[in-house]
Amino acid sequence: MSGNGEGAPSPAAAAGADFLAIAQNQKTPAEVLEQILEHPALAPEVVIALLRHPHTPGAAMAQLAARASGRVLDVLLASLDRLGRWVEALEALLGNSSLPSAKQPTIRQALEAARKREADGARRKSLLLQLKEMPVGQRLALAKKGNKDVRMILVRDSNEMVALETVSSARITDGEILAIAMMRDVAEQVLRYIANNRKYRQNKQVVLALLNNPRTPVGVSLSLSINSLSDRELTDLSKNKNVPGVISRVAKQILDRRKGPGGPAAGGH
Repeated sequence: MSGNGEGAPSPAAAAGADFLAIAQNQKTPAEVLEQILEHPALAPEVVIALLRHPHTPGAAMAQLAARASGRVLDVLLASLDRLGRWVEALEALLGNSSLPSAKQPTIRQALEAARKREADGARRKSLLLQLKEMPVGQRLALAKKGNKDVRMILVRDSNEMVALETVSSARITDGEILAIAMMRDVAEQVLRYIANNRKYRQNKQVVLALLNNPRTPVGVSLSLSINSLSDRELTDLSKNKNVPGVISRVAKQILDRRKGPGGPAAGGH
C-alpha cells in the first residue's frame, strides 16, 4: 500500500505540527525557540505561539520581523502589542522591505510606547536596587513621603515595619490600595491592615480583591461580609481555585441558600 495517500501529511505539514506543539510548551528553552524562528516557512499559528511564549528570544524574533512577508507579516502587524515586548523586533519590522508604507505610522507609535516601557522598566530596576541598599531607617522615612513608584516597591519590603508604614502612608491613594489588595507578594499583615481599615472595607472592589487573593488570611476573608456579595461575585469566588477551600465553600453555601426555598431570586436582589 502506497504511503502517498490523501490522508498522509506532507513533511512540511508534519514539521509545522511539531513546531506548534514545541512553541506552545511553556517549558521549551530559548535555544530551541530560536532554532524554530530561523525556519524559512513558519505557519502563522506557530508565530502566534512564539509571540506568546515567555522565553522567546528578542534577537531571533527581530530577525523574523525583518524578513517576514505574507501571512506571517500579517500576524506580526496584528500583534504589535505582543511584538512590543522586544524593541529590536519593532525596529526590525519598521525596516522590513515588505511592509506597506501605510503601516509605518502605527509601528512607529508602537515603537515609541515600547521604548517608554523599556525606559520605565530600567528606571524601576535602578530604583529597586537603590532602595535595597538603604538602611531600614531611610526606607521607613521614604515609606511616608515617597512617590507612588517608591510605595509600590516598599510595600513589598521584607521588613514588615517598612511595608506597614507604606500601606498606612497619608499619601497613598485608593487606586494604590486596590492594586496592593491584589498583590500575592506582600506580607499578610499588609492585607490584614487594609481589611481592618473601615474606609477600605466599604470599597467593594478592595473587598473583592482581598477575597480573591490567596495571600489573604482565612480569618480576614471570613470577616469581610461575604454575604453582601452579589450572586455573580459569589459564583466567581466559589470557582476560584486559588483561594483557600473554606472561602470558596462559604461562597457556594451562601449562593445555595439564596437559591433555596424562600431565598431571593437569582441575581442577588
